[in-house]
Amino acid sequence: MSTTSATPAAGMQQAESSHAGLPLIELMRVSATDEPDVFTAKTETYGPVGIYGGHFLGQALAAGLATVDEHKMAHSYHGYFLRAGDPTLPLRYEVIRLREGRHGDTRAITAMQGQHKVFHMIASFKTAETGDEHQPKAPILESPQAVIAAREAKGEPPFPFPVVQAGRVQMEWASPSFFEFDRKQPPALRLWMRVAPSDKTLTLRERQILMAYLSDGPLMFNSVLPHGIPFQSHRLTSLDQSAWFHRDADPFEWMIFDQRSTAATAGRGMNEGQIYTQDGQLLMTCAQESMLRNIVENTQ
Repeated sequence: MSTTSATPAAGMQQAESSHAGLPLIELMRVSATDEPDVFTAKTETYGPVGIYGGHFLGQALAAGLATVDEHKMAHSYHGYFLRAGDPTLPLRYEVIRLREGRHGDTRAITAMQGQHKVFHMIASFKTAETGDEHQPKAPILESPQAVIAAREAKGEPPFPFPVVQAGRVQMEWASPSFFEFDRKQPPALRLWMRVAPSDKTLTLRERQILMAYLSDGPLMFNSVLPHGIPFQSHRLTSLDQSAWFHRDADPFEWMIFDQRSTAATAGRGMNEGQIYTQDGQLLMTCAQESMLRNIVENTQ
């Protein structure tokens, strides 16, 4: 997710969807072309953020999955946001087969708009297996239903995250937002999220694609918390994103996205997060570095 807006209202303003009524899994779908391992896909309008980072993550993973055997699933991906995406231009994903193995494959996936590379991902896929398990303890939060009820009791509308475009995703703060954050506290945000429920039954691959879409979320905002307010004091954009799948997830169910920033230096902020089920099972681990530039310092 990225923006260079100077005010909160402008920074979080929602734009009219390019594909209103289209379910998220259909928006993430990629279509094969006459060229081997080359796919086309839809864009979407997300307002000042250009194309939301999770849009690239989900579609690139879909393109990678389309080139591996059906029994292999993604276990990790590492993506780089090369330039701002333009929602008015066609999207094309080119896949290179870096490794073909009996139990695991590796793919390089590049998103193109015209002659420009706008996003690049390396993703790894493997067969399922069992093994030892341990995980951190999930935070204990008020239920999403209680959070929604409290917000509505105040007469407040849902927070306009770019990812909730066209009602495809629901997100609710389970901590103060970055506008209300106390800068004396550790830089950490928490939220509830899910894909808007549907009667459609998702395949295991479709579940992973939607989780990749969600994994960007507001991660980059954690690193600005000790220093200012996004859209007011700092310019932000996602530089890269990595994620690891731990368990199968149902994106239609409410999940906890527990986030924090561990460092900021040299105009960059480091952000990390875990995604848990409502009953505390760890689903994904995410890490992202973002640009963190003070607007005042960079305009003098």
